[in-house]
Amino acid sequence: MQKGLFSSLPSISNWPDRTDLSAASGWALRNGLGEPGDFLALLKADGDAVLVAGGAGAGPDAIGAEAPHGMGAALAAALAQVNARCLIFARPRNVLALAALSESLLPPICPDSALFHHRHVVDPDFGGRPAEEEGPRLAALLAAPGTRAAVIGNQGVLTLGSRVSHALSNLHRFERAAGTYLRALATGHALRILPDELAAAQPEPDAEAFFAAVKTVTGD
Repeated sequence: MQKGLFSSLPSISNWPDRTDLSAASGWALRNGLGEPGDFLALLKADGDAVLVAGGAGAGPDAIGAEAPHGMGAALAAALAQVNARCLIFARPRNVLALAALSESLLPPICPDSALFHHRHVVDPDFGGRPAEEEGPRLAALLAAPGTRAAVIGNQGVLTLGSRVSHALSNLHRFERAAGTYLRALATGHALRILPDELAAAQPEPDAEAFFAAVKTVTGD
């Protein structure tokens, strides 16, 4: 075999994880999150490795790219301390509008938003601190068992999960729930809030089926 024949190919270490991140990046591009800073996914891999997708462009080739504006460093510091393998930061349109509100908590008004009832937090104070301070602060916000997301005031949302599929499913459903909430607010009518017991009774979404469909579309 010719020496160096495969020297230009990407490393196949952690290949399943890299494939998952590639699919997540493809989903981001298809959903208008292709600008720098729009989408960033971090995943704990074997050993001490942290795989990154996003950054300069949220496409499959961005795995391992540096994150812009220090966000990646803060998320990496947080990831080291949370009980999750994957963190995703994104700023889709509906979430950005929600994050701009003075009250950014998402009430349970539909099946999607019910999934996040008592399972998301709002951080109005992100930014301006070094990563070694911002990371532990974010990790503390995400420490409550069952937490799925954190609204980062004026910037976007952070979702987490045990796998890329779970974190991406949370992002997809949070964005959809934010859109429903904003459209309901725009009518000017009072909201019909689901009782706690009904919100808690919402079935768990099938994150793996959702992610399998994403991979079919993105070709990963």
